[in-house]
Amino acid sequence: MNKFRFIIALWAGKVCALLIGLFFPKKGSNKSGEIACRIHPGFLNGFTGIDPEKTIFITGTNGKSTTNNLIVHVFRAAGKTVATNLEGANQKPGIATTLIKTSGCFGRMKPEYLILEVDERNLAAVYGSIPAKYLCVTNIQKDQVQRNGDPDYIYQKIKAVVNEDITIFVNNEEPRSKSLAALAGDTVSFGVAKNERGSLKEAGFGVSLPCPLCHDAIEFDYYNLANVGRFSCPSCGFGSDETPDVQISGVDYEKGTFTIRGEIFHLGYAAAHFLYNYALGYAVCTALGLRISEIQKAFETFTNIGGRLEVFRFGEKQIRYIRMKQENPETLQSVLDDISADSAEKVFLAGLETIHDITPYYSNTFYAFDCNFEPFVSSNVEKCICFGKGICFDTANRLIYAGVPFEKIVVVESDDESAVLEALAKCRSNNVYLISTIKAYEHLRKRAEGTKPHIEDVANPHGTEENDR
Repeated sequence: MNKFRFIIALWAGKVCALLIGLFFPKKGSNKSGEIACRIHPGFLNGFTGIDPEKTIFITGTNGKSTTNNLIVHVFRAAGKTVATNLEGANQKPGIATTLIKTSGCFGRMKPEYLILEVDERNLAAVYGSIPAKYLCVTNIQKDQVQRNGDPDYIYQKIKAVVNEDITIFVNNEEPRSKSLAALAGDTVSFGVAKNERGSLKEAGFGVSLPCPLCHDAIEFDYYNLANVGRFSCPSCGFGSDETPDVQISGVDYEKGTFTIRGEIFHLGYAAAHFLYNYALGYAVCTALGLRISEIQKAFETFTNIGGRLEVFRFGEKQIRYIRMKQENPETLQSVLDDISADSAEKVFLAGLETIHDITPYYSNTFYAFDCNFEPFVSSNVEKCICFGKGICFDTANRLIYAGVPFEKIVVVESDDESAVLEALAKCRSNNVYLISTIKAYEHLRKRAEGTKPHIEDVANPHGTEENDR
């Protein structure tokens, strides 16, 4: 009976996926899986041909999508067949959709490998249906407090899944992730040596973090990212290893290269947080038998999913869009660090907004107070343009508290792209950084690429070679 119900659900999902693919090709990463799971709540249990030894789950707060897509890219470049959820649909319906699309008419999986990004809260449910041999934990940090509460709640969710049958890949420089190593059968640790972008500790700024074992305060020797770096607990002795199993060193942001075990690899994105994606990607690929030459070649051709790090133009202005998770201080800190590393004169476009994903809608900006703005404030910022209804004034207030002069702050209390671009057109610098939701970015880009700026009030409309870099 269950098998018959599974087949009905599978075929319903396949028909739905086919129709969506025909009429709405850019949508449908969840819908067919939702329908199948409604017909058969135990739908994920019905698939066959899944080899746990070739199944990899990637979970954690930040970096899941990029790491998943990087690993998949390497495997496919090496000639392996892979089923995956590249669209980032990482809860049960999205994973069900992936299996629907890549299985036969009776639910037997066709690809050799199954590599999935899995939402932290849904990890136990997915693992109960698809027991993966390999589990990657990128990090466990503050995120979506209206949904996740404290990060230790998510820590307990992931901890409940780890067992002696799993090989776990843990972030050597993130305490919660690192502590899970003691619970797994085998462990591979990955990390990044201290590099030039890790400036938080030197600035004297840090956010307290309890030891996941004894709950005393963790002490960091330095940070590579917010709450990620060499650490130790003075009470129980828990800490990061001096040298993890896989460690990135010799980072050259200008050349776009880094080193692992004496081998040079291509860094496609000159941002510190991407280094951990590459470190984890290398660790997984070597553990599953891929050759170093295959990994090197694939790293050179890897392109991240659209909307994470994009560049577009508004007249002569170059706008770099860096997607971040709102409600998440670590990703905001990474963005601020990346912008601060650019010493050229710049404009900062901040389009934070109310999050309309679940009720009640979320408009809290507390996470911005967990970030160190000091390097950003002193990094040659011409103007900070805060736009969007609701949160634009909160964003401006955080910048004022950080020490940004009033005359450098422009508030656009509107979601109208024309109003934002009008304010931007009055700025002298052609070097622009944007943070916003992906929807706001897409609308702003569409309007910018179809509109010429009004430059009557611009002191230097043509910019300089440095600002156009």
